[in-house]
Amino acid sequence: MLRLLGAVLLTGGAGALGFGAAARLNRRVHVLRLFTEALERMERELSFRLTSIPELFALLSDQLSPPVGIFFARCRGNLFRLGEERLEDLWRNTLAESDLELEPEEQQILETLGGILGRYDGEGQTQALALARAQLEQCLEAAVAERNKMGKVYGALGLAAGAFLVIVLL
Repeated sequence: MLRLLGAVLLTGGAGALGFGAAARLNRRVHVLRLFTEALERMERELSFRLTSIPELFALLSDQLSPPVGIFFARCRGNLFRLGEERLEDLWRNTLAESDLELEPEEQQILETLGGILGRYDGEGQTQALALARAQLEQCLEAAVAERNKMGKVYGALGLAAGAFLVIVLL
């Protein structure tokens, strides 16, 4: 009975690791979708309404779901330090502190965008937002392809590794 319980726990634990890896792929796709949506909204707000950066961060933090909404809420909350630090540094620090589970390339796209926000005129910012959005959409396509290709593999591999360990240990 004890061996059976151990076998079930071992297989379940290994399966959970595999399904956890698949869930990380799903979260990455979700975050990239939210960021592309956020950049599109920012682009529209800056080009049509000329919304200020604090208002824009407040709007996005209210409209977007976590974790991207939380990211913009933190950006808005850190704006009180704007005289002491540049907006670029505030953006970069908030990006580093947030648990967004992005790849380094995607993180770099957002960091580069932070250096442009608030620094240039509305047209320059909207062009930078459009470029960043296009780059993130390409990353999103790659992430969706990876999720579709590897998501089920990770789950099956976790279960198979657990079963293999059970066989070896019994």
